[in-house]
Amino acid sequence: MFKKSTLYVLMAVLVAAGMLLTACQPAAAPAAGEGKLAVGIVLPTKDEPRWIQDETRFKDALNKAGYEVEILFSQGSSAKEKENVEALITKGIKVLIICPQDGTAAAAAADAARAAGVKVISYDRLIRDTDAVDYYVTFDSIAVGAQQAQYLVDKAGSGKGLPLYLYAGAASDNNAFIFFEGAWGVLQPKIADGTFVIKNSSEAVALQDKATLTRDEMGKILGQVTTNWDFNTAKSLAEANLTSAAAADKGDVFILAPNDGTARAIADAFGADKDVTSYYVTGQDAEKASVQYIIDGKQSMTVFKDVRTLVADAISASVALLKGEAPAAKGSYNNGKIDVPAIQSAVVSVDKENVQSALIDSGYYAASDFTGLGEAAAPEGKLAVGIVLPTKDEPRWIQDETRFKDALNKAGYEVEILFSQGSSAKEKENVEALITKGVKVLVICPQDGTAAAAAADAARAAGVKVISYDRLIRDTDAVDYYVTFDSIAVGAQQAQYLVDKAGSGKGLPLYLYAGAASDNNAFIFFEGAWGVLQPKVADGTFVIKNSSEAVALQDKATLTRDEMGKILGQVTTNWDFNTAKSLAEANLTKATAADKGDVFILAPNDGTARAIADAFGADKDVTSYVVTGQDAEKASVQYIIDGKQSMTVWKDVRTLVADAISASVALLKGEAPAAKGSYNNGKIDVPAIQSAVVSVDKENVKSTLIESGYYAASDFTGLE
Repeated sequence: MFKKSTLYVLMAVLVAAGMLLTACQPAAAPAAGEGKLAVGIVLPTKDEPRWIQDETRFKDALNKAGYEVEILFSQGSSAKEKENVEALITKGIKVLIICPQDGTAAAAAADAARAAGVKVISYDRLIRDTDAVDYYVTFDSIAVGAQQAQYLVDKAGSGKGLPLYLYAGAASDNNAFIFFEGAWGVLQPKIADGTFVIKNSSEAVALQDKATLTRDEMGKILGQVTTNWDFNTAKSLAEANLTSAAAADKGDVFILAPNDGTARAIADAFGADKDVTSYYVTGQDAEKASVQYIIDGKQSMTVFKDVRTLVADAISASVALLKGEAPAAKGSYNNGKIDVPAIQSAVVSVDKENVQSALIDSGYYAASDFTGLGEAAAPEGKLAVGIVLPTKDEPRWIQDETRFKDALNKAGYEVEILFSQGSSAKEKENVEALITKGVKVLVICPQDGTAAAAAADAARAAGVKVISYDRLIRDTDAVDYYVTFDSIAVGAQQAQYLVDKAGSGKGLPLYLYAGAASDNNAFIFFEGAWGVLQPKVADGTFVIKNSSEAVALQDKATLTRDEMGKILGQVTTNWDFNTAKSLAEANLTKATAADKGDVFILAPNDGTARAIADAFGADKDVTSYVVTGQDAEKASVQYIIDGKQSMTVWKDVRTLVADAISASVALLKGEAPAAKGSYNNGKIDVPAIQSAVVSVDKENVKSTLIESGYYAASDFTGLE
């Protein structure tokens, strides 16, 4: 309970005590305990799925290994990157993993970490011009270029005088030099012996007798053949090269293209030239579009860099350093100041012959992502699970995607995950596409519960089992299971908290607030709360102060949906902070001083709880308040620690994904998932698989949210 009557006295005492303690005692240890925050990670941006997926894998693996980790994003700014590093140093990290926004600019951040005794791992991109980098976790970039070049050499066989066209990445990117260095080491001997003849770089021709090039010499070549990693630049350059080339410089050609995007552009240009009889073109990254090009015979190969292994290697290196051990490095990369020991993740050369084994069987892609793989490559029913999520623009759903894909692939099932991007029409298209591809189980988080009924009906008609995930599909009998948090329990736990804090009191002011009247979950939460609160309203413990509809129904232990709708019409927050605050302020303006004092507040979720708490906390006639919440948002956890919000109901999304996966696997095996209870969707009672929820207040915030690895103690201030 937040009490205002003693606040001012406490403030005066605390100020005086704080001055005395500051003078007489050393600084207090951080809430997490000295050194508990083991690893700090700084990634480039949270706006690209790749880095959100990395975040999820880093956090899950390090927490599982027993280490606390904090992950920050630089959002494209080297200045923000340095701020992030400094913040992590202040929090006492032992190991810093950083994927630099700009390799040279990041040197200052690495220097600061080294000065603080922090081990620095440069991740995926090399930090340059500093001796403060301990290890570089990267794909074997020399091997990338070497594998591209070796593919061309293998295809050349015993030929002589074969036209060779060289292309490279951006001259401003250190990786472009490393890839080219690897390729040159393989190609140069075959240029020297007459197998290949360079056709598009006078600088390369001038240096063709040199087995090893300096960076400046490579820079001269890159100045002529750079694509700047850009599709249009690559295509224009290739077309210009072909225009200036004679017919004799074409025929059967061999092309070093640096990555997949440029490979497709260059392939399109060479494929359209009437004097090009055939071509071999390399690539890198195993992009979906290029995999399809390889299947279709329009791109020859790609170098596959599995980002899952890169994360795993960075984690292994971190754990070794935390244990005082030396990670197993192999080779090194010069960053302009020192040779940085390298932990190099393997890369794999992929062409039409091994695309199935390398990319499909490994679970990296689904066979259903491509056409033309052949019947053997995608046997009937191999695409086991189709998942449709609301949007790929929110981290929550990207994290879900990562966990779904990793777990189902590990269990041996092929899965395809699509996003509706806020559109019910797109959602239905996605479901129809998955049905066409032969899914056996559909997991869908509906954009709109009612609109999704048509998609569920289509799946049922095709014999597909339907799992409604996180949100309930309404008004159809085509839903087999509903995987959800125990939503009745959410409202019940909120209400029980108020009841427990009320004790034996009588006539206590009760203010009710709810979610959006358009959201089925708002009704379920309220139903759970009403079941606990109504008996305590009936016996006089609580007196409802802000809803005449609730007062009129206060003797009814069970409410119909229409009756709940009448109450929600008066107390809806629409899940919106500003709406909640305005409504609370309006309620307080209308209420008399006698309706305030020590108040009890049912707030539906954390955002509205903070808004309502702010309003009640500012009212001079409110002596104290107890206010509920839901979702364990970081801001509300801090409010709880600070005594401004009383509790929250924590719903661990990790368990929700796990329950959906278990249900899917059970259905694929012909078994019935273990359901408990049901939810009526307006048509049927849908069997429910209900993930547990946990009531969290100041007493157990550390044991529930910190020690479980859900949050880092360093995310908060004042945690004891």
